[in-house]
Amino acid sequence: MLRQISAILALSGALVGAAFIGCGDDEEKEKRDGGSARRSPAEEDGGGGLSPEDARKVLAKIDGTTITLGEFSDRINQQSPYLRSRYNSPERRREFLDNLIRFELLAQEAERRGYGNDAEVQRTLKQVMIQRLMKQDFEDRTKVEDVSETDMRKYYDEHRDEYHKPEQVRASVILVKDRAKADRLLRDILAKSGDARFFRQTAQESSEDAETKTRGGDLRYFSRPNERRDDEPPVAAEVASSAFGLKNVGDVHSELVKSGAGWNIVKLTGKRKALDRTFDEVRRTIQNRLWRERRQTEIERFVDDLRKQANVRIHEDVLGQVRLDTSMPTGAEGAPGMPAPGQGSAPGGPGEPGHP
Repeated sequence: MLRQISAILALSGALVGAAFIGCGDDEEKEKRDGGSARRSPAEEDGGGGLSPEDARKVLAKIDGTTITLGEFSDRINQQSPYLRSRYNSPERRREFLDNLIRFELLAQEAERRGYGNDAEVQRTLKQVMIQRLMKQDFEDRTKVEDVSETDMRKYYDEHRDEYHKPEQVRASVILVKDRAKADRLLRDILAKSGDARFFRQTAQESSEDAETKTRGGDLRYFSRPNERRDDEPPVAAEVASSAFGLKNVGDVHSELVKSGAGWNIVKLTGKRKALDRTFDEVRRTIQNRLWRERRQTEIERFVDDLRKQANVRIHEDVLGQVRLDTSMPTGAEGAPGMPAPGQGSAPGGPGEPGHP
């Protein structure tokens, strides 16, 4: 039952207060809320095509809990357009109402059994509240449209390497200082040119390049010698030129390639086309990236301020006494923490068949 109630919380953030605080009749609501009963948006402004008076009409009562027409309208209109289309008939709307009632019944029973005070339930409730806080204070306030054209162009100009890259290839190499030995290895490799495993094993066993032999000779991706960038792996110019001269991935250069370190057997293992993206092509991507960075910066500043106001104290000596259970039980949950901004609840809700 406990896990079911936790799932109800995660799936039904809009009704979480009803599940764990409890709802009485209108008089009890007024006492609990300091003289003003809880009202749905539809009850406040007549949304969903309802007048405020109609929105306050009682649709159903479950003991002391009331579901108004406005609350019902809000819940059904919070579903996705696809799901809303399923509730056009009176029979399906009655099914939606039955699911809301089912939710309230389970929530009331859980409250009676004391699950509202359970540590796991309280943690889930906190997660739902944090999600609401992040949405209201950061997602709704910090708009992606607020990122200016000037800032986007500045980012583009400062990160041109991300959007303009030369053609690159990936190659593997076997380096041997003795030519006679290199010749024998090349003949063996050409005889098994389609056997990628044989090339890797030969590189691991016979290559004299300590940097690449453990990787089966892999040099990773690199550009032509005259287009090489600082973040690329060091590759001898002769080896790079020979790799670009190979046509198909998997081809092995038919001759040994002489470099300053010795004789090389070169195999082409990958190709990347040149990248040249204009500002207009990446404008939206940059806008979203800057928006996310700004939002995260605001969140971190907000949390830092809260931390200072709260006078947080950490007892490092006690922290050092923690002993971790390294076993991995099936279905283990992740560590508790603040959900990322924009991270919504799982799909579904009390309006869908199969969900309370």
